[in-house]
Amino acid sequence: MTMTGQRSIDLVAAYNHFLEKQIVDQGSSLPCQDATLCNEVNELLKSSDGSDAHCLGLDTLNFMEESLQSNVSDYRRPAEVRRGLCGLAKAFEVLEQAALNLHLGPWREEYKIVKMYSGIFTHWIKPVFSTQQIELLFGLLGYKQCSTQREQLHLQPQRVSAAWVDELLQLSCAFFLARCECRLLLDVLGKYAGQPRWEINIVRERQKGHSLQLALDSTLRLVDVKQPLQELPEENEMDLYTDDLESESDEHSAFNLPVHKTALSSHICNECAETL
Repeated sequence: MTMTGQRSIDLVAAYNHFLEKQIVDQGSSLPCQDATLCNEVNELLKSSDGSDAHCLGLDTLNFMEESLQSNVSDYRRPAEVRRGLCGLAKAFEVLEQAALNLHLGPWREEYKIVKMYSGIFTHWIKPVFSTQQIELLFGLLGYKQCSTQREQLHLQPQRVSAAWVDELLQLSCAFFLARCECRLLLDVLGKYAGQPRWEINIVRERQKGHSLQLALDSTLRLVDVKQPLQELPEENEMDLYTDDLESESDEHSAFNLPVHKTALSSHICNECAETL
């Protein structure tokens, strides 16, 4: 087995251990906020080849680069709509919750239709991903756009199987790694976080296989900024399924899975608060 293959197995096993512990201890299936696992993943992302670290079958850096490129290209969009890395971190958290919902409750009727006009979808998915990216990402979860109701994504019955449920756990972990990547890049960019040119350049450097520090060094050279490097930091439920638009100030939105409390954390990294 290759090192990358073993790393994939270890990451998913650690993620599953966190999930089981959280369900037993807290009765909750929220996206991962476990400090120990987050620290371990952050260390992996800092030191690893950017593309090699994301080894769970999701082309994370490509999705990020395409999303950020739309921010740079569409200069007419208001700044508050161009959410960049911060918006991506939140969007990946929404996707992580959606994958966890299907992994834990694939039989639940309320998860069979994602409504693209729901508050969560409108606030956190549409401003970040293109129509094609939305089709691809939700296609990985087993959804397909309804031919008669274009603003709905329907779960395809043929996708539901024991193997698919296991695949969803790996996909949940991949989305978790993706939002960790976004937050690390925001941290290392410091005061330049939120600026489209900086964000897309550092993601492109990560795509080349650079470690986090090397990607930052290259980005600084590309934008011709002569200043000390930003030090790497020391590491010491949202509802897609109902019709109601939700206030952005809401802390949580219940999914009401049996046994497990389910609400997607609306935690947003401090660095992003002002841009949202």
